[in-house]
Amino acid sequence: MLNRLMPPVFKYDVGNMKDLNERIKRWSDYDQIPKIELEDVIVGRDAIERLPEALQSLNVRAGRRVLAVMDETVILRKGEKLKEQVQALLTRAGYAVEKLVLKGDEYGVVHADAKQVETVQSRLDKTCAVISVGSGTVTDIAKHACFLYQNENDCERIPLISFMTANTVPAYTSRSSIISKDGVKRTWPSRTPNIVLMDVQTLMDCPLHYTVGGVGDLFPVFSAFADWYLADCMGTATVLDACWRIVDDIKDLLIPYMEEVANRTSAGMEVLGKCLLVTGLTMTFAQDSVPVSGYEHVISHLLDMTADYDKRKTGVHGQQVGEAELLALINMEKLVTRLDRELADGGIDIGNCYPSEEEMHKKVLDTFQPVDPTGKMGCECWNDYNQKLKKWNDNRPKFEAFLKEWPKHRDVLKELLPHTALTCARALNKAKHPLLFGELDAPVTEDRFRWAMRRANLMRKRFTSADLTYFLGWYNADWENDIISRYYEIVRTVRAENSSAAR
Repeated sequence: MLNRLMPPVFKYDVGNMKDLNERIKRWSDYDQIPKIELEDVIVGRDAIERLPEALQSLNVRAGRRVLAVMDETVILRKGEKLKEQVQALLTRAGYAVEKLVLKGDEYGVVHADAKQVETVQSRLDKTCAVISVGSGTVTDIAKHACFLYQNENDCERIPLISFMTANTVPAYTSRSSIISKDGVKRTWPSRTPNIVLMDVQTLMDCPLHYTVGGVGDLFPVFSAFADWYLADCMGTATVLDACWRIVDDIKDLLIPYMEEVANRTSAGMEVLGKCLLVTGLTMTFAQDSVPVSGYEHVISHLLDMTADYDKRKTGVHGQQVGEAELLALINMEKLVTRLDRELADGGIDIGNCYPSEEEMHKKVLDTFQPVDPTGKMGCECWNDYNQKLKKWNDNRPKFEAFLKEWPKHRDVLKELLPHTALTCARALNKAKHPLLFGELDAPVTEDRFRWAMRRANLMRKRFTSADLTYFLGWYNADWENDIISRYYEIVRTVRAENSSAAR
């Protein structure tokens, strides 16, 4: 069948940063958002050839030391090893290339933690340039190492180029980094690269299971803003409209291009890659990952945090997020429906919505004690969670106002939730994204997913629909079973539609 999709047209095209910056300067709230430090995104089927040119544009001349940060994963481009191609290209251009290969765990997986950041930071100096050749983890480690080095040595920004090896995460353009502390994933202020290099051929050659991870990591755009809005209503966060506006292209292009993404066409890789980079910009505007990281992300984080305990490999983050997104949307749908019913029937007993600090302290520590008997994980989670609990208690009048003005808030949530769980499942399926827990690249049991859903509210300070459901006292075994049952019903529906279309 011929592809009837028109070539993608981007309102905010990261491939033309000059035009993008001119467009956002016309926003009435432009002065409220941080200025974009990203200087350029080089996009093309053979963008790799422009790597020396990119260094030269940053005044990094031939002969200068270039630290190439990567992991041990073998990446092929047109059947040849990409990392060797990068090194050879830079060597021919006259650069003194120094390769730093980060070591992984027993499964070969590199984790973004303080130790890895220190490894990179120890190899930096004021005269070097850095190229990260990898996906989200390598990118976050390199970004944060450069950020810390600059702050600790009071020097200018180290020239940093991120070479995208997979369409998996928004880390490339985000001014924050996800670095674990005591086994708990945390978002830290960081920096953006000067230049991102999007070599479309590399992305087309990337294994599909990584690419669909990028798809999964984008779908929270369709729910996380609603979580953020709830947090704003409860006095625990402040929503920035600019963050919603900059993701217009994701709302317009992502779902229509799912089959192109699945087939890893040039257009599909361009749409997915540019959408991921725009997602990084919305995080930069918010100075946090909150616009695209809600309930679904915490579920994925808890799966990662229990991987060692379960003796399983840490899975592709975006795949876990994609499946958790369906669960989060179902939870949100149930929450809205229940609020409609309870408020129509006479209201909610607010007095029961405020557990004590002692009660929640014990619950957090008890939750994570089996996973980490040292107690460090539980303490780290409590330190973050307690901030949220205090804000929840301090802002009780805001919750009361929220309930009184529920119809108005329901209308806003409807706008921020443009797609149902079923619509998202159909789109994920078109992208060949896994839909069942056992289909993930690193399979997870239903019981572990249920645990992550049940305990996601206890991990960090960010307020989501999971917190509101918990504080209202509605999350119980029946609620959880309903979510899981609806989840399986949606998957069955999508798979049945596939079978019918194939006949």
